[in-house]
Amino acid sequence: MKKRQLTAAILMGLMAISTSAYAAEQTDESDAHELGVTEVKGTRTAESGAMTARTASLGVFGKTNVMEAPANVISYTDETLKKSFVPTRGFLNAATNNPSVMVGGASTDNNVELQIRGIAFNTHDILLDGVPGMIMMQNQPTNYIGRMEIIAGPNAVMSGIGLQQSASGFVNFVPKKAETKPNLDITTAYSSSRYFTHSIDWGQRFGRNNAWGVRINAETYAGSTTMTGEDLRGRDLYINIDHVDARSKSSFLYGYDTSTHHGMPEVLRIADANWGTSVTHLPSAGSVAANFMPRWALISHTHRVFLLQHEQKFGDHLTAYVKAGLMHRDWPGYITAKPFLQNDAGDYRLDISGSSTMGKTDRRAFMTGIKYDVTSGILDHTLTLGYDYLSQYGWSTYAPGTTSHLTGNVYQGLITDPGAPLAPEGQWYNGSKANYRSIVLTDSIASKDGRLKIVAGVRHQTIHTRSLSRTGVETKSYEKSANTPTFGVLYKISPRTAIYANYAESLGTVSSPPNTVVNKDDVMPPVKTKQYEIGAKWDMGSWASTLSLFRINQPTALVNASNYYVLDGMTRSQGLEWNVFGRVAPRLNLMGGFMILNAEYERTQGGALDGKRVFGTPQFNATVALDWETKVKGLNVYGRMHHFGSSYADSKNRINVPAWTRFDLGAQYKTEAFGYPMTLNFMVYNVFNKMYWSTTDVKWSDGGLMLNPGRTYMLSATVSL
Repeated sequence: MKKRQLTAAILMGLMAISTSAYAAEQTDESDAHELGVTEVKGTRTAESGAMTARTASLGVFGKTNVMEAPANVISYTDETLKKSFVPTRGFLNAATNNPSVMVGGASTDNNVELQIRGIAFNTHDILLDGVPGMIMMQNQPTNYIGRMEIIAGPNAVMSGIGLQQSASGFVNFVPKKAETKPNLDITTAYSSSRYFTHSIDWGQRFGRNNAWGVRINAETYAGSTTMTGEDLRGRDLYINIDHVDARSKSSFLYGYDTSTHHGMPEVLRIADANWGTSVTHLPSAGSVAANFMPRWALISHTHRVFLLQHEQKFGDHLTAYVKAGLMHRDWPGYITAKPFLQNDAGDYRLDISGSSTMGKTDRRAFMTGIKYDVTSGILDHTLTLGYDYLSQYGWSTYAPGTTSHLTGNVYQGLITDPGAPLAPEGQWYNGSKANYRSIVLTDSIASKDGRLKIVAGVRHQTIHTRSLSRTGVETKSYEKSANTPTFGVLYKISPRTAIYANYAESLGTVSSPPNTVVNKDDVMPPVKTKQYEIGAKWDMGSWASTLSLFRINQPTALVNASNYYVLDGMTRSQGLEWNVFGRVAPRLNLMGGFMILNAEYERTQGGALDGKRVFGTPQFNATVALDWETKVKGLNVYGRMHHFGSSYADSKNRINVPAWTRFDLGAQYKTEAFGYPMTLNFMVYNVFNKMYWSTTDVKWSDGGLMLNPGRTYMLSATVSL
């Protein structure tokens, strides 16, 4: 079958069943279809097969070379996403290639928040091509992502408005776009415990001067994981259409993904009333069962996203932009809870209610603004005036249902299992409303000799959140406005060395209350976070490095003695971080670094927690990944080490969790099959099958632990037609 016939047949199948496959072997995609050129060249921001890219978005400030940004910025390619992928872990392993980023060790990405520099980052706040509110937390597909950009530290001016207004950093998913060279990549992958993925990646440009481009990524996956009783099945389809000419660029992204997740591991709660009495030490991680949850525990979702963007140049100096997004998410099933450890023998109880098991969320985003370029003496300015809007409406169901009371032992698994609770559908009600508005004014300044870079701006934000009862009565409402400034400066003291400093603020909300507290339906009030940072950058051509010193102050929320989730004091996170990436030798690529962190509570009620370390934060975190191009043609060997220092599992610092170190190892071989290029990948995660407890990064799970998944194999084959 000819290539065009094969392409047409596959696309017809995609449209018919809204599913198919992923692309496991695609080089980094750039946004570098720059205005001012007539023919689209498909310019790349990273070499083929590179793990990092040299350009990244600074939000409203636009794209820049990461080594010229007055902040700690790393841009990871889809090559990193592929090499780091583990079923149910999504992008999490890839994100922790950045030493500033920490994640709990559970198998699933359900209920997981990142930590960036010791401050929580809610994954609902991930941007999709710079637009907030379009990403959901559970089992986020990564096959359509060409680049993942991470900026450490709070910066509301750069990142804009977000649902949780996570103040710890900036994470942006950049979707793949069609390149000048057409691609059709078909992949089949197998993982430990009979988990299969079948995927496709097709892209092509067409029309006069290749102005139009279409990129389609889709996959279907199903199987069990290395965590006993865990099963994940789903499919997704992402279509990205873009148009570029000399004076404008536009894109439309449609995304659909759905999954059914049974038996997903949960946080083991250990710091309740039993700690210090019947529970005096951690269970042995090497001896416990791989999963404490019943096989019928369920989280399922359907997620749809529509994203439209347009940018237009008017003359040589003025550019206008508009972005609009719509996201709808259904949770048809949410039947889970967190087990409570009862004694040192390992007994636990687990109560799962069927009363409230379904939810729906609608989000709408709108962003517009103008940019004006002007020269003033020896300085070039880019002035930006913009307006952002984001809303979220949440619906839930509630009806009296049964509760399943389960018991088990962490060394043996479940002992009594009465089955899933009855979960009547109940009546839908609008339980929460949130509206976020902001106006932003910025100036990006560069000297004509390229040695000085300055970014400055202020964002006026208004956050209005409301909670409603099942009868529609407003139970709580918060509205707050604030100005959040940012300022950053970078100066090149030599062609290879630069120093920088920045100050930034963010206005946002802390995490929502957990289901176990009295005020679980409350909406938390907005708080302001501040960061101070200085650093240095070295650009050695084929590789680069950044060294940063930072301090972040953020109000915090904790569960008090009366079992209410309340604002109480603040966290102070300060530390030193170093990261490096690039080709450090002719055949060797390096990526990684370390962070030394001191995160403590301050000004807590009665000084009860003052001086205590923030739970879930180690004093030392390090990661290093090496990719070696061997002398055997087409063969690369990849290895990674990740070390997470000792930490506390609770805010009172009673439960010390030992440090852990994990090793991953893999190989990639590029060859041909039937005249077509073929890439074989083999990865082993957690090579030594080390089982360990990991402090959870879910900030509302004070006193909880996660069990890291054991050794996991991944084997894939990609054919490029």
